[in-house]
Amino acid sequence: MRTDDENKRIYVRQSWLGDLMICPQRANLALTMPMFRSGSDATAIGTGVHSAIEWALGGHEDHTAINTDEMIEVAQTQVASELEKPVKLTRISDKPETIPLAVGAMITGWVDEIAPQVEWGGKIEHRFQYPTGHLAVNGYEIWMEGTMDYITPNGVIWDWKTASRAYNESEKQKKAHQPTVYCAAAVSTGLAEGPEQIFRFGVMVRQQSPKPQVVQVTRTRAHYDFLHRQAKAAVDQAVISSGQRDWFMNDQHVLCSSTWCDYWSICKGSHIP
Repeated sequence: MRTDDENKRIYVRQSWLGDLMICPQRANLALTMPMFRSGSDATAIGTGVHSAIEWALGGHEDHTAINTDEMIEVAQTQVASELEKPVKLTRISDKPETIPLAVGAMITGWVDEIAPQVEWGGKIEHRFQYPTGHLAVNGYEIWMEGTMDYITPNGVIWDWKTASRAYNESEKQKKAHQPTVYCAAAVSTGLAEGPEQIFRFGVMVRQQSPKPQVVQVTRTRAHYDFLHRQAKAAVDQAVISSGQRDWFMNDQHVLCSSTWCDYWSICKGSHIP
């Protein structure tokens, strides 16, 4: 969440809403202490794979023109560069020799099974902003903003995911808010039209043999309306609680740990090592 005082707007990203749903204090510290946020070896791998997919989509006429070995090299070079940065190490780094093998498998899976399902010629890393139609308690307009990995000429949105395990499609259809934000943005900015929008996760499971997956969810006006109510409630609470050191601290969430929360050392970790 960020505030634009000149235009009297508050911008909300789906990642901040996600933080809030995990733990309100995590969302609070993301606003007040952003310098604590850092990546992990998992995000370094994701960044490298994303870079290779951008290279493929931006420099080739279609998926048949991609040289898989070249794409793997692009990804592995970027992953190695990201891992040279000060990132948090997880169990992934217990066996560093397996990382290049996993990256190669993920790229191979994308080229062989995901790329043929992607319509070429769309927008890569497309940034968006749109108004929700709601005002915050301080009178500022509430807008959503973010960046789509890829949107096709026909308005189908793709998001590339490197994951430790396969996705559950019914769970994503029921609960995932990222597709709602992005589909609402596509409709609001004229990139898509119709009563139902399509969002696809292109999932690459992080293992040494290819395990790609396309998970499709749909979103409608009802989803957008509920999202915007969520965003208003979140922004109102943030505005009201601004300046308070602590928001509610959800230490029951699986991500409340030194491994997965950037703010552990200044939150629960400062009390309970």
